Amino acid sequence: MITTAFLNIIYGLLQLIAIPLSNLPDVTMNSAFATSITTANGYISSFNTFIPLDTIGAILVLLLAIEGGVLTYKLIMWIIRRIPTQS
Repeated sequence: MITTAFLNIIYGLLQLIAIPLSNLPDVTMNSAFATSITTANGYISSFNTFIPLDTIGAILVLLLAIEGGVLTYKLIMWIIRRIPTQS
């Protein structure tokens, strides 16, 4: 009973916070933009016959993840070095 009341309070607060977001109008994509994406997809898919675009995309995602991890490590180490008692 206490847990239910606590969860109801949290749910009410989340609904109160979400009121501004729920009052925003629905967003629709412009039809010209959708047509241009479809056309670009047709152009890019023609290269897929001799260049493995799926593999290149996976390698690019992996490369960006590794670089992001290295950057995060360097930022954490930079913050640790800035603490006066640690250096």
